[in-house]
Amino acid sequence: MGLVEHAPLSSLAVGWPHAGGPADTVRLLKYRRRTAEVTVLADRMALLVPVTDLEASIDVVTWCPAHASNRRQRHFDQSELLARAVAHRIGRPCRRLLRRNRGVPQSTLDRAGRLHGPLLMAVGAPLRGRPRILLIDDVVTTGATLRTAAAVLRDRGAGAVHAVVATRAVPRRARWPASDDGPAKA
Repeated sequence: MGLVEHAPLSSLAVGWPHAGGPADTVRLLKYRRRTAEVTVLADRMALLVPVTDLEASIDVVTWCPAHASNRRQRHFDQSELLARAVAHRIGRPCRRLLRRNRGVPQSTLDRAGRLHGPLLMAVGAPLRGRPRILLIDDVVTTGATLRTAAAVLRDRGAGAVHAVVATRAVPRRARWPASDDGPAKA
């Protein structure tokens, strides 16, 4: 799907439309606890990490945290798993920089509710040296979670916040065909 400008993000790169095989892969990870799906998603996501010069352009990798109720139900945070896998592939450290405050999961809200974004707070001391952050998430729908996370990270001292997500929701009227070039399921 490529790179998209998305303020206050420095960039947003998306692996696939959230349809067909890629959507199935994300759902298997999130709802069927098939953590092996992280491999195919992280492989593609790592290829999308922005590199602007001969040195790697990312200093640290973090993730958009899942709602506590989802994390308890799944026994993991899928975005954390993806962030750690992508960080390993690109040779960068992965740190928890955000936490989600109380509120309801974004997935339970209608579009208008999602546009406000979740309540996120920074974890730890302010960031030093204006680091370039890679923010990882599994699915982007309205972009509110990514915008909120980027704003919190910039307020804490991030110099740039690049986001890479596995899939991007497709408006119902523009659904992609199931034959998309995403991961094949046997």
